[in-house]
Amino acid sequence: MYTISIRVDGADQVGEARRRAATVAREAHLDETAAGRLAIIVTELANNVWRHGGGGEVLISNFGDRCVETLALDRGPGLSDVARCFQDGYSTAGSSGTGLGAVGRLSYHTDVYSVLGKGTAVLSRVRATGAPESDSSVMVGGVAVPMRNETVCGDAFAWADDAALYLLVVDGLGHGPGAADCASAAVAAFHDAHRATPVELMRDIHAALRATRGAAASVARIDFPRRELRYSGVGNIAGFIWSDGAAKHLLSHPGIVGHDARNVREITYALPAGALVLLYSDGIGTHWSLSAYDGLLHRDPSLIAGVIYRDQSRGRDDATVVVVRSR
Repeated sequence: MYTISIRVDGADQVGEARRRAATVAREAHLDETAAGRLAIIVTELANNVWRHGGGGEVLISNFGDRCVETLALDRGPGLSDVARCFQDGYSTAGSSGTGLGAVGRLSYHTDVYSVLGKGTAVLSRVRATGAPESDSSVMVGGVAVPMRNETVCGDAFAWADDAALYLLVVDGLGHGPGAADCASAAVAAFHDAHRATPVELMRDIHAALRATRGAAASVARIDFPRRELRYSGVGNIAGFIWSDGAAKHLLSHPGIVGHDARNVREITYALPAGALVLLYSDGIGTHWSLSAYDGLLHRDPSLIAGVIYRDQSRGRDDATVVVVRSR
């Protein structure tokens, strides 16, 4: 999965967001009707970010089987009444008041997180006509955003839902095309490997990256029914299990996957009922807590990831946040 980022500060960027959405729609094999819905949604969300949020960012991702996800992120005044803002005819800026209402009608899924004085995040998903809905008992969401002025991302994440959920997060060293090639090789190795233990998957990925610049990477096997998380990490991918208002941090070992990863080990963690799992690359800062985000834990995993990215990105590297929770 990859994410396109468009900084929106005016009408020109609204047009750019719409054009980039058309490209993602083609790559995601959306039919003409779904692509048309996506174009309207991205235009309305980008306009809201610019006109009501004082500028911000629109993220567009190819999300699974013939599905495109859009996140609109701003640090504006926030929404005092989210439900009312999705009603046609309601506006706080003298517009026609149809923007968020259209987003709600044209999306197959929407979610919103807004805090007065701190900003708004809106999630929309558009699915191709006839595309299957997920029947998984696990929800996965995330963003992998390239550093500003880069056209490709050296971070990536991937997952596979077998007997349990297997999750990979990888950060190719540096940024730009070389890092992106490394991340792509890691994702390919992850999907090609036989589903085994996280440490065995990490060894397969390590072998696949020997001809690259190397990476930090983590693999987790998340089994909510058995309340167990098995984890293997090398390098500076960070993560934690969030439960009962506290974080249990996941331990990664020093090294570079593809070059120096001699201490590839696996640790098993208890996974309490209702727990949330969050992994992130070093493009995200470390001095923050989910406890500061009242009500966010109940939102869609992609919306959680988008808000953390908006607020905690260092701004000088590729940045990835992935969130997993039981449905």
